Amino acid sequence: MGAVVGFSVDQQQRMWDGWRGGESLMMIAEAVGSTHPRVSRFLRASGGIRPSPRRRRAGHLSLIEREEISRGIAVGWSARVIAQRIGRSASTVSREIARNGGRGVYRAVVADTAAFERARRPKPSKLATDTLLRGLVAALLGEDWSPQQIARWLRRCHPEDAMQWVSHETIYRDLYMPTRKVFDRNMFHHLRGDRPFRRPRRKARSHGRGRILNMVSIHDRPAEADAREVAGHWEGDLVFGVRPSAVATLVDRATRYTMVIALPDGYKADAVAEALARHMGTLPASLRRSLTWDRGREMAAHTVITEALSMPVYFCDPHHPWQRGTNENTNRLLRQYLHKSADLSKFTQDDLDAIAAKLNHRPRRVLGWNTPAEAFCTAEFTRHQAAVAPAVLL
Repeated sequence: MGAVVGFSVDQQQRMWDGWRGGESLMMIAEAVGSTHPRVSRFLRASGGIRPSPRRRRAGHLSLIEREEISRGIAVGWSARVIAQRIGRSASTVSREIARNGGRGVYRAVVADTAAFERARRPKPSKLATDTLLRGLVAALLGEDWSPQQIARWLRRCHPEDAMQWVSHETIYRDLYMPTRKVFDRNMFHHLRGDRPFRRPRRKARSHGRGRILNMVSIHDRPAEADAREVAGHWEGDLVFGVRPSAVATLVDRATRYTMVIALPDGYKADAVAEALARHMGTLPASLRRSLTWDRGREMAAHTVITEALSMPVYFCDPHHPWQRGTNENTNRLLRQYLHKSADLSKFTQDDLDAIAAKLNHRPRRVLGWNTPAEAFCTAEFTRHQAAVAPAVLL
């Protein structure tokens, strides 16, 4: 592959590696010492899809063989003598010299480059050659169907006719690669992403903004929390109403006891940490053993909570909300009272305590039809009995 729009082969390689790795155009431009617009033009030329590397067929003349032909011409050897020296037929050498201008102008590098260019045989796309299929796919794209939906629908409608099948990858390439000229150039606007060229599927790397430091993984959480053996291991999250209003919700894994905490100062990390520390600080130490949270930026100040309450905070894996499924289920129940369209900043802490009380005094099948309040009080009573027992014995 030669240079394209002023980029060396190494620069092209670096740009494609960065693009595939999820780097931004600005980061790629800095890495290759170019500008954002030039990098964008380079990627757009192939629709953001990395061209497949071209390879020479093993039977074709190599550059070394062409160098031998050039030297043979220089000393006046015949095509037959040259052919014997490189192990080729005389007709192969004769045609090679003739198609590159004859003995008087033959140059090995020029001939090798010309042969590489002549070898281009772009295979026409299936949609480019099948007018009816192309029209059907274009119509479905016009209805805002995704390429995958179209590909699956075609297979379902024509289970026995593979000629009517087309993969979603082919549709994407026909949409994004300008050289194919299959669809109207603005057809990409019907895709969900509405991007002018294709973005790699790999998730973009974080640039460091909003990253939570010193996170402890949920996999390091004590086994007793996983087994729901004792009370005091909490799961938490934010519930949003009309932005920017939000409240914090906490549920005990063992007893399903719920607390809803007002956030009058907003849901920034410092405000959330202060509200949680203040509210959970009213609990005895034995009932605040751990807290498990999602990876939301509102928990960036989690070390403040740990220091204030001597309670470790654990974080779920990325995009694994089910790892704190008790809280997810509780939030669904709370939506009966905390609607998405409501301004949650208007709810006082007394209002939120009353809502939590509704959930805490309902019998739950998972608790043998006891209520979370009864289970939580039993846990507190058991803790108190354990604490005073040594004193009684004395």
